[in-house]
Amino acid sequence: MSRYSHADAEAARRAIAGLVVGEELGTAAREVAVAILHAQGRTDAETAAALRLSTYTAARIRARLHLRAHGARS
Repeated sequence: MSRYSHADAEAARRAIAGLVVGEELGTAAREVAVAILHAQGRTDAETAAALRLSTYTAARIRARLHLRAHGARS
């Protein structure tokens, strides 16, 4: 069984779409959103901008999920 609920996934999708500010999400929904954007190849800065979080927060969540950082795009 997954530790993330359908509600967490839906909240994450809404945040990625820009309908909800990332800071309004619960911990699990933030983790789902960061994981989705990381899977799309987004950097921490791009993830932070999409979710309207600080870059530090996006990087901290990514690290907590044991995901490697993507390099900055040139």
